[in-house]
Amino acid sequence: MEKEKYTQYVNVPHNWDDYYGYRQLTHGNLHGSAVYTKKFRVDDPGAGKSYFLHFDGVGTYATVKLNRVDLGRHPAGRTVLTLDVSDAIRPGAENELEVLAEHPAMIADMPWVCGGCSSEWGFSEGSQPLGIFRPVRLEITDQVRIEPFGVHIWNDENASTLYIETEVKNYGKETETVELVNRFNNDLSIQVLWFTEKLTLAPGETKVIRQSAPITDPVLWSTENPYLYKLATMIKKGSLTTDEITTPFGVRTISWPVKRNDGDGRFYLNGEPVFLNGVCEYEHQFGQSHAFSAEQVKARVKQMKAAGFNAFRDAHQPHHLDYQNYWDEEGILFWTQFSAHVWYDTPEFRENFKTLLRKWVKERRNSPSVVMWGLQNESTLPRAFAEECSEIIREMDPTARTMRVITTCNGGEGTDWNVVQNWSGTYGGDPTQYNRELARPDQLLNGEYGAWRSLDLHTEPGDFEQEGIWSEDRMCQLMEMKIRLAEEARDSVCGQFSGYTAATIILGVASPMKLTGSWIK
Repeated sequence: MEKEKYTQYVNVPHNWDDYYGYRQLTHGNLHGSAVYTKKFRVDDPGAGKSYFLHFDGVGTYATVKLNRVDLGRHPAGRTVLTLDVSDAIRPGAENELEVLAEHPAMIADMPWVCGGCSSEWGFSEGSQPLGIFRPVRLEITDQVRIEPFGVHIWNDENASTLYIETEVKNYGKETETVELVNRFNNDLSIQVLWFTEKLTLAPGETKVIRQSAPITDPVLWSTENPYLYKLATMIKKGSLTTDEITTPFGVRTISWPVKRNDGDGRFYLNGEPVFLNGVCEYEHQFGQSHAFSAEQVKARVKQMKAAGFNAFRDAHQPHHLDYQNYWDEEGILFWTQFSAHVWYDTPEFRENFKTLLRKWVKERRNSPSVVMWGLQNESTLPRAFAEECSEIIREMDPTARTMRVITTCNGGEGTDWNVVQNWSGTYGGDPTQYNRELARPDQLLNGEYGAWRSLDLHTEPGDFEQEGIWSEDRMCQLMEMKIRLAEEARDSVCGQFSGYTAATIILGVASPMKLTGSWIK
């Protein structure tokens, strides 16, 4: 049977799956392929330039052609795909870009799959995107350039030393000698530290330049004062700056009880205890799931702040990079997550998982808001593979050895910490004991708390009923109880993350009573 074909004009970001996963059918997500084409002109900037296409998100595979030059098929998904298109582009003329986006059924070589294709049918953690669901941009640079996400900056656990690694590549056909300059400025653009180094690169050669220096009395990034320095990284040829990027950075220290083992169950930021009042968010919405505009991301951020949360958890896969920029600027603590309970014991899965894991860390490691690396939610990864992935994270982010923790959540092993998800009052348990449970050494941080409800079903006020009807009122009672009891234990625990957000709280069970229904946490 021939597949249906039709043409439609769309704006990117775009997603064909408009959140089919919300009903949690055995296999309710949208699968297939879509070809995107775009014609555009580029002014000719002259010789000595390189051209790069950046796709912030294509689901799940992207086959890219520019002016009929095949640039390959790439497992992309939720990390940035960068392609050198210098040999295919036509400066000063019309260009035609063609992108085949594919999300086939029964994927077994990627960390991001829909619920119908996973081993837990229907439990998709939301639908997976089909399309170019995040922005695309063309970048024109000098042939000797700073690589994408090629600047890595961090401080030690005492906030006394600053480290910088800069990845530079020569895309030209001639050996080049350039000067690398790193200027570390405060928020008034006043220079605090200055690093410079001459380097010579052969054609196609990449070098990573490592620099460090003590930093005296830095202004520390915190939830109350999210102070951001700015690192200006430049490539110079003589007096001419040929490439430059700016990296915001916050100096801060963090400490988790699982790294201290001192009997203190609290989280510390800059030596002071901070109670994490966090929220989980699925990057979905009806009509265009995943394909968020910049304005929509900003609106989500405002919702989180208006609700009083000071911490945010990707639920449960990498979100749009705009999110972490806001968390850095607003002083929101960030638990970024890579994947959710999927494992396929194949060489292809292992290779793609680790390749995309490296991209994920590289894209996020500079953010002071990132205090936790979430390897997998409700992990099904074998211990040995999780340990291998944890070492990759520590290799790419030295602060994961001393400060940041690597987690699984509600199951899993092979990381620093398997964080619990305490849904007492929903999945059994006694919610009146929540403060005591949270303060136990095997808890201390609750990755999710929540409650069932049925939209617009209301009951008369009264005491909380453990086996009561799933009404709006019962849900509020349980959530308020969890918030109150966690606050009572705040002097001995790290905190908690609500399993609900403004985006997902509207998705009630299908039935107003305790009948078979569907729910997305």
